[in-house]
Amino acid sequence: MKFAQQESTIPEINLIPMLNVMMGILAFFVMITMTLSKQKSLEVQLPQEAGGQQEIKLSDLKNQFVVDLDDQGQASRDKQSISDKELQAKVRQYLLDNPKGNVFLKPNPKLTYEKMMHKLDLMRAAGGERVSLIIE
Repeated sequence: MKFAQQESTIPEINLIPMLNVMMGILAFFVMITMTLSKQKSLEVQLPQEAGGQQEIKLSDLKNQFVVDLDDQGQASRDKQSISDKELQAKVRQYLLDNPKGNVFLKPNPKLTYEKMMHKLDLMRAAGGERVSLIIE
């Protein structure tokens, strides 16, 4: 029986395949970067700061039609509850009687967004662009 002695040699590492993969990845990222830099961006003009918006004082609201919403979404005016149909009728009548008047919706901060938008949509169906939301 002959036992062949195995010589311990350092394994040879072939770097060529690894360099090919690295160059392929580098080429991929260079191409992606070049295509993204050629995309055109949209020019959007942002609104001016709050100084450009009309701020309404609470004293100005006494002559306007203001609807309060409680945390349950119930509308009221002058502390009297109003149903949805009554609200739309009163908004229409107020805007007919006051051609320069506006209607405002003042929601409770605890009210959910969906309920607030539902009431605002009802009021806008009756009053159009003259219905606004008050945010304190």
